[in-house]
Amino acid sequence: MADDKQPLVCIKSLSHVYKKVQALDDISLSIPRGLMIGLLGPDGVGKSTLLGLISGARKLQTGSLEVLGGDMGSLKHRELVRPKISYMPQGLGKNLYADLSVNENLDFFGKLFGQSSQERKERIERLTKATGLYPFLPRPAGKLSGGMKQKLGLCCSLIHDPDLLILDEPTTGVDPLSRRQFWQLIDSIRQEKPNLSVLVSTAYMDEAEGFDWLVAMDAGQVLDTGSPQQLKTKTATDNLESAFVKLLPESKRGDSHSLTIPPLAKSTGVPAIVAKGMTRRFDEFIAVNNVSFEIQAGEIFGFLGSNGCGKTTTMKMLTGLLPLSEGEAKLFGKPLDANDLETRKRVGFMTQAFSLYGELTVRQNLVLHGRLFHLSAEKCQERIASLVERFSLKAQLDEKADALPLGMRQRLSLAVAVIHEPEMLILDEPTSGVDPVARDGFWELLIELSRKDKVTIFISTHFMNEAMRCDRISLMHAGQVLVYDTPQQIIETKQADSLEQAFIHYLEDASQVQQQKLEKREATTASKPADIEPVINSNLATSSSPKKAVQGFSVTRLLAYSYLEVMEVMR
Repeated sequence: MADDKQPLVCIKSLSHVYKKVQALDDISLSIPRGLMIGLLGPDGVGKSTLLGLISGARKLQTGSLEVLGGDMGSLKHRELVRPKISYMPQGLGKNLYADLSVNENLDFFGKLFGQSSQERKERIERLTKATGLYPFLPRPAGKLSGGMKQKLGLCCSLIHDPDLLILDEPTTGVDPLSRRQFWQLIDSIRQEKPNLSVLVSTAYMDEAEGFDWLVAMDAGQVLDTGSPQQLKTKTATDNLESAFVKLLPESKRGDSHSLTIPPLAKSTGVPAIVAKGMTRRFDEFIAVNNVSFEIQAGEIFGFLGSNGCGKTTTMKMLTGLLPLSEGEAKLFGKPLDANDLETRKRVGFMTQAFSLYGELTVRQNLVLHGRLFHLSAEKCQERIASLVERFSLKAQLDEKADALPLGMRQRLSLAVAVIHEPEMLILDEPTSGVDPVARDGFWELLIELSRKDKVTIFISTHFMNEAMRCDRISLMHAGQVLVYDTPQQIIETKQADSLEQAFIHYLEDASQVQQQKLEKREATTASKPADIEPVINSNLATSSSPKKAVQGFSVTRLLAYSYLEVMEVMR
């Protein structure tokens, strides 16, 4: 049993500070070996900092940290275990070089660990066949889809056969099909190498259900540890999201009532949005391809799809921030015109990064945006007083936006977006990285805006439980809308058990068509061997060559980086 072995990680009184921000606050923790370990919690609770320290990518400040049987405060131990640890940072393709091809990225990482030409060739072939990347070896990493970037990042992390694999939110922004394939790949790798320890941070509670052991975190501290079932049993809940909320301090739990969404009154007026054949090109790249849909006034319309599928581009076109290459769009019955300021004033837009000025206080942000929309001083003060009361911002009025917790910053960003009383609100992944309590509170505000104020809400999200709250949703993939309808109708059309399963069915159908077109197009530039396996095989056995510990200055690594620079200059 893994519990009987020496711990993978042993932490005592560990703290870490960034200027005035306490990222980790005196935590002590023992993490077992040979398991799939999940760090659970929203953005900003210290997960990435902890993973960076465990990987050796960050310098210890206070406390002790042992990884793989030694002190990470010791340079000698860090150099000894460095080849045994793989660290895949947060963000799509962050450990990749966009201008290099799939093959060149993998070849570079193999060179870093001193592998011979033959060993690199064998490992690259084995890993890319296992992940379905083999047909795309010549393709630049920057031109891969989000899911394929994550798979390539994983292959680069596994090229040297590590003992500890660290993945920082590896599936954030990835579509449900790619997420499922990613975890299937991890499972197949662990079957081939049972002693491999995998340490993962995630904000997706459904993913965490499949992990062996969890560490629930909040505000730089550990709330509790145990298997998913143990945490649910301790909290007397039937799902991890509810369990996580129960583990929070009482002051952060909210009022635990379930969200109720009144039915949408049938609209007989002009649709709020009509898009017909909307297309956007960036040189030869088609970001949005022939998109059509219609949204009624007062409707909550959900936009689902992975990063890079065209959601944000579509939203920017509808706000006039990007011109259409082809097609047409109408807002409130009028053709979209970026120069029509009166129509644009009827729209509020909340971006992924929150439309705030961090050095200004809550009050100053609200005043500034009121002035930007030409509200009179009297009207501005009236709106600020109303929004502060409605969004519960009174206690934070004189705090700087950067100092607010993520959930309060989200509320302020929404208040800023609606200060001019828009008739339409466009929200680009507003709940990404926010804890479950703050997400539910945010949705209460959206429901009130839709049903009470008759505001049309166009929202993109990665969370299927949020999508189920929408009146209708669209599923988008590779720049195209696959379907748009009510969530329940989409589930029934595919005879699926859940919206995620229905989405996966649509993605599989679209990917099959896309794959056939791609193979025809790339047939002239890359030969396809007959033994390609499209998804996953289990032939991920380790190489027979010994592992090379890279200590101190390394000529091998120097030459690898020289190779990288030459390749990038050539591009």
